[in-house]
Amino acid sequence: MVLLLNSLDEYRDPYNLMDHPHKLELIDLRLRYPVSRNLAAEGHPDPGLAVDLRGTHDAPPINISTGEFAVLLGPSGCGKSSLLQMIAGLVNPTEGEVRKDGEVVTGPGKDRGMVFQSYTSFPWLTVEENVLFGLKLGNSTHKSSKIEKLEKVREIVDLVGLSDSLRKYPRELSGGMKQRVAIARALANDPDILLMDEPFGALDPHIRVKMQELMLEVERKIKTTIVFVTHDAREAVFLGDTIYVSTIRPCFLKYRIVHPFVKEEIPRDKAREKYSSDFLRFQQEVEERMQYLIERPETPRISEIEDQSTFERSTMGVLQELSEGM
Repeated sequence: MVLLLNSLDEYRDPYNLMDHPHKLELIDLRLRYPVSRNLAAEGHPDPGLAVDLRGTHDAPPINISTGEFAVLLGPSGCGKSSLLQMIAGLVNPTEGEVRKDGEVVTGPGKDRGMVFQSYTSFPWLTVEENVLFGLKLGNSTHKSSKIEKLEKVREIVDLVGLSDSLRKYPRELSGGMKQRVAIARALANDPDILLMDEPFGALDPHIRVKMQELMLEVERKIKTTIVFVTHDAREAVFLGDTIYVSTIRPCFLKYRIVHPFVKEEIPRDKAREKYSSDFLRFQQEVEERMQYLIERPETPRISEIEDQSTFERSTMGVLQELSEGM
């Protein structure tokens, strides 16, 4: 089901997201980077513009609810990572504002954990020490004892499946294990929001699948709000509750797609296995929407008026699900 941004008051909402308070509000955001005179002279109307959530007709704010797994999907270089950096407070918007729990974001904070695509572990620290560093960096007003901190670190390390590697250094870890360390460090301060910038993009395909499965397990246990950036529609469909599809640069979130398979009703891996035909058709629709925006850069940067989703659960899939529930 595709929810088009001008009709948010009217759409069907299988996740009951409207009943939850907004954790994040992205309001009239625009981000411009400085550009050289040569680039400006090449005829680009606004060459430094990386993010433009207003579009050409002042699109409504993007609201992400508490506990939602929101995916920002778009081609490489479209500006989605710049948008994530504004949410993190690492970059200030040129126009508009990011609000978290109703308060304007003015800089980084321990309430937002960040996981990058590149490996960020300190090579001179062990797995345990890297995660402990993240805990210390939070500067929590609650003064925990060293024993309490170590217990917290080991709990998080166990969550990401690295209990057997506490004493290992990054050079002894695979790429997937290094990203597990990065996720653990981001979770050390119990952030309200976990921000992930293509964290599995550099991994081998089979490792990437395992990390995606791990991410769903982490989400199930910590129940935090997650904003995840990717250019892979398959990854977006496997992980997300809602999928925002971006145009090419500058980033404008043209489509908002709500996943037809609700995680609370059926785990995502089970949905992909049991209802493979329906799942694949939904994935193809998401891929086609992204490809449409890539091939037609002149597409108006306005929110559509009508729901143009073609996805419907097949009769066989619905009947199978009903029979299993009896």
